Amino acid sequence: MRSLVRRLARLGAGAAMSLGLTLGAAQAAEVTIMAVEAAGGPQVKEAVAWSIVRIDKETGKPEKAPTLSGTGAQLKGKLEPGQYIVTAALGQTKATQAILVGEKATTRSIVLATPGKQVASAAVAKPVSGLPAEVSINMKLSKGEKPVKDPVHWEVYEYRKGATESGALVMEQKAAVGKFVLPAGSYVVRAKFKGTQADLVIPLEPGNSFKYTLNLYAGYAKLSALKPGKKKALGEVTWQVLKQHPNKPGVYEEVANSNQPNPTIMLREGRYIAVARVGKELWGSENIQVISGETISKKVNLKEGVGAPEVASAN
Repeated sequence: MRSLVRRLARLGAGAAMSLGLTLGAAQAAEVTIMAVEAAGGPQVKEAVAWSIVRIDKETGKPEKAPTLSGTGAQLKGKLEPGQYIVTAALGQTKATQAILVGEKATTRSIVLATPGKQVASAAVAKPVSGLPAEVSINMKLSKGEKPVKDPVHWEVYEYRKGATESGALVMEQKAAVGKFVLPAGSYVVRAKFKGTQADLVIPLEPGNSFKYTLNLYAGYAKLSALKPGKKKALGEVTWQVLKQHPNKPGVYEEVANSNQPNPTIMLREGRYIAVARVGKELWGSENIQVISGETISKKVNLKEGVGAPEVASAN
């Protein structure tokens, strides 16, 4: 129950952004989205299929269900302040764009160009601003903690629907505070820190400066292994922490590992399986639940025989 309460309370927080948005007490804003044939070109008049998906403030990834959808030349509705991914589709043509919604009414356009179609007015259209956007991003391990001072490995990818790696790697940096100058557009910032990894989708508008704090929502798992007879295993244990559920081929994905006999492993909040192995004969596993900002302890009883989960090593 405590974990559920924490999650519900967190829905109003998430990745802190110094963007002039007051997320706590903000009102929903009227948003109008339209499709254009080219940057500065005429509006698409056909019935466009629209989908707007909110970016989850906790995970930094798009939610599964759309917040707003519809069909028409325009899409109008009210959205709470935050980040969203807009998808427009017309026949075989599809376009995706990230937007940032504040407290005031706004109108946004998305280029939905049909391949091979010549747009007469595009030649005289106003060019898109070439001013870059500046991004500064740091990380804190859990709510209430100060940003980390140790170096974080930051990677910036172009946003593409699907896996983060679907987009091209734009740049990377190792520093406590990542600082980037990027063309306007949509990106995914990936942060790697002490064996953990988190992604955050960010839309950047030309000429603006953005400051983000990525909350890792990390906790700790203190692990120990017991041989048959309740004897503590020392100096010979191999540990793997796996995602709780296997992927489609039925293989478990590794998220962390250690060769220490009694490791304390930092993990993002969630449910996992801790697997301990001693040699080729003894193994054991236990389900663990990691809570942000807390340390849990778990003892794993080792046994002989087959049955250990099949594991795919982390990339």
